[in-house]
Amino acid sequence: MPDPATPELADAACPEIERRVRAERRSHGAYSFLYGSLRPRRRSGRRRGDEQRTFLDWHEPGVLYLSLAILLMSCVDALLTLNILTAGGRELNGFMDWLIRSDPLWFVAAKILITGSGVTLLAVVVKRQFFGRLRVLRILQLFCAGYFLLMAWEVYLLGLLFPHTWQGGIASWLALAR
Repeated sequence: MPDPATPELADAACPEIERRVRAERRSHGAYSFLYGSLRPRRRSGRRRGDEQRTFLDWHEPGVLYLSLAILLMSCVDALLTLNILTAGGRELNGFMDWLIRSDPLWFVAAKILITGSGVTLLAVVVKRQFFGRLRVLRILQLFCAGYFLLMAWEVYLLGLLFPHTWQGGIASWLALAR
């Protein structure tokens, strides 16, 4: 008869004994964050149905390009907004108007910070669905299209404010730059 003192047989004889260590062996410090950022491993969930519950540390390159496009268009929007305001336009957003009047640099910084934070949050949860219906990737695409339309509107407004700039084409732009 086998000796019940051996650990393997003791576990088989008493399955209710918990052998896992209660303390968390992994550390979650700055090193772990940096290491995981530079060497991503999780590209999908481990189990079926994990796509809605898992935060991944690797995304398709398209998500990066979409996020960068939104951030770049946000910067161009800030530049175009300042040009329109210089020509006599008015900012309709009360908070942004207050920032512009206090310091245009604060306006640009706040605009980039707010947009960057939102885009980063959406990129982290890009595999999820918003209210269980709309994929977050679609929301990012809608923001990108919205910024494109906003920039087209601002260029149109600048054309109305500076009609002589558009009449001469690129030559008049170069003449103004001198």
